[in-house]
Amino acid sequence: MREVIIALVSSSITIVITSFFNYHFRLRQEIRNESVKYTTEILKKVYTPILKILVSATVPGDGYDGITKEMLFEIESIMKRNYELVDPHLHSIMWSLKTEVRREHYEESLRLFDKNKNLLTHVEHHFNFYRKRIGLPFDKTKLTRTV
Repeated sequence: MREVIIALVSSSITIVITSFFNYHFRLRQEIRNESVKYTTEILKKVYTPILKILVSATVPGDGYDGITKEMLFEIESIMKRNYELVDPHLHSIMWSLKTEVRREHYEESLRLFDKNKNLLTHVEHHFNFYRKRIGLPFDKTKLTRTV
């Protein structure tokens, strides 16, 4: 009789321990899956479209001199469509650029903004950071820059 009780208790303890570890690892896996899902969504809906606009402003041989106000408003519309996914630092960079557009040169359509490359540096850094997080190829040199 004593052996049966010991067997039942040890089986019960084993079941409880196994259930606990199973629950713990499943929970961690679900959290990781959600994180990857949001990271992928941020990459696809925010940083990839913005980077495409910024790359189109780069002249081969000359590099990046800045963006026009039309490009700035195009980036702003991407951010408005995906407001919940946008980094607060990106909001502040855009806010300063929009302020510059409205304050000084709203009429000039050929004037370039972001000459200090704050927007470009931020977008390149985060684009590569999110690619690294989800396991896609990324540019290590863009991650070492200070944002």
